[in-house]
Amino acid sequence: MCHIIIGKSILDISNSISDMNFQGFSIQIITLVLGISLFAAGFATTLAYGLVKITSPAKGQHVSVGNILISGTSSSNATNHCTVSIIINGVKPYQQATSTGSKGPNDYSNWTFASTPKYGTIQAGINKITAKYSCLPNVNLTKFYSVNVTGVPAKGQAILPTPASHTKATGGAFPPSLPSVNPSIVNESKHSKILKSSN
Repeated sequence: MCHIIIGKSILDISNSISDMNFQGFSIQIITLVLGISLFAAGFATTLAYGLVKITSPAKGQHVSVGNILISGTSSSNATNHCTVSIIINGVKPYQQATSTGSKGPNDYSNWTFASTPKYGTIQAGINKITAKYSCLPNVNLTKFYSVNVTGVPAKGQAILPTPASHTKATGGAFPPSLPSVNPSIVNESKHSKILKSSN
């Protein structure tokens, strides 16, 4: 009888240990699932809200030919390891923008980029500026935002005259850079006929 009681006690202890092991294993599974869920939710949030925008210059804006300061915003912050880079008129490689976010050098929530002749400047006519938002390779997230702007000569820069800008004053019908007409090529006989008919 005593043996049976001891056996039952051993069995109860064994069952208790098994229950504890099962509960511990269950907790580990729950923790793992919760971690994966949080990672997936964070990744989905990054995908949904990963964005970049050029705020200056604006779409369709007329800007001076040459160097330009570009600025914008993105969904980057100091901890998600996402950055912004720029190209002008497709001149690659992309050039890293400068972070100006309030949370430190890795905060690209606000950013700027100063163009240089080495990597591309604004040309006369239509120009395309593209911002690229990219995160760590394991996240594999890339977003783009582009604006088209029109390059115009800066103040004081020479502009070719148009017919509407010609003056009516004698000698001002053509810009000074054009050669004057040689008087010897005028047909005098036709000229004299016109003068006679007018009398």
